[in-house]
Amino acid sequence: MTGERVAPPRDLQATMEPTLDAALRADAPASEGEVGLVAPQRAVFPNGLALTNGQRLAPVEAAYETYGALAPDKSNVILLCHALSGGAHAAGRHHPDERKPGWWDLYIGPNKALDTNRFFIICVNVLASPYGTTSPLSIDPATGEPYHLNFPPIRVADWVELERMVLESLGIERLYAVVGGSTGGMRAFEWAVRYPERVRKALVIAAPARSSPMVIALNHIQRQTILMGLEHGGLDGANRGLMLARMLAHISYLSEHALWSKFGRDTTPETEFWSVLFQVESYLEYKATTFLQRFDPFCYLYITRAMDAFDLGYTYGGGDLRRAMERVQATMRFVSFTSDWLFPPSGQQEAVEVLQSLGKRADHVVIDSPWGHDSFLVERVKPQLKPVLKEFLERDADGVAGV
Repeated sequence: MTGERVAPPRDLQATMEPTLDAALRADAPASEGEVGLVAPQRAVFPNGLALTNGQRLAPVEAAYETYGALAPDKSNVILLCHALSGGAHAAGRHHPDERKPGWWDLYIGPNKALDTNRFFIICVNVLASPYGTTSPLSIDPATGEPYHLNFPPIRVADWVELERMVLESLGIERLYAVVGGSTGGMRAFEWAVRYPERVRKALVIAAPARSSPMVIALNHIQRQTILMGLEHGGLDGANRGLMLARMLAHISYLSEHALWSKFGRDTTPETEFWSVLFQVESYLEYKATTFLQRFDPFCYLYITRAMDAFDLGYTYGGGDLRRAMERVQATMRFVSFTSDWLFPPSGQQEAVEVLQSLGKRADHVVIDSPWGHDSFLVERVKPQLKPVLKEFLERDADGVAGV
């Protein structure tokens, strides 16, 4: 099935096909380079951040990384927003023997989709993430102990506010573009609505204007595995709950085709009835184990709850998506994948149609990929996705310093 074109729903074709064809023709053959070694950076805000729920979280520390050179007039900034389990380390390596580069190294570097010859790219680790930014693992000044479940509720808008603070600490007031996938796409969308005058372009990948009941239901089950584990087995139980949550989440990131292609009904050498009998079971156990080595159950609780609460129509339009979208000034592109059942193309198409009806500059590219929600991270999708990103970001960029 790899390479085959999967026909999108009929009502999406007119919107996306001319744009996609133009993007594919615009791909440049220039050879790509690497960003090389990069250094983690941090910003500390002693006075903290006023959260959307009215509480103040202080102090706050934010981890971030940058790639490329900042133009003298700061006109070439792209804010890259990571997904749920990602972090600020988006490209390059921290040291020469690091096993893997950053999570979006496929798309960041000289002549890549996010071209560091042209743009200054910054990626900020979100609140409640375990990768260096203030989180449930941080010390609560009031108790001297880790926050854990005493950490305040976090919303997508709070993530955006922290990104704004980091940018302003670098003297950056406006963004040439904001780009993100999945929960990162939620932030990219929120930026375009919350700070319309600061964003020239917004590229939203595999993320709608609000979380669906399906997403909320899946996240609820995942959180319950962690909370029940914590109640009955303490931290060890919470860790096992996180492993189960990751298994369920990982299935939602894939597609039926991906599971058949990777595993089919292949079995393992195990003979015990309740042990791991199928290759797909072994794979899920492996992914859960490796996830536990790099993530934290308390952080997972807070991040998934922030996903659930995401609803731009409610936050900025009193429940009316059209009213919220009236705020948008940026040129927007939405990218979906045909086999993504977690955030299917229909969710983004809804937002695009509202924006277009308001006379806003928005289009929707649906990429034929059998690899599910995680398509934007899959290497074999790069030949389709790269030109769609690159054409949008470099179009009408002549006035940007360094471009």
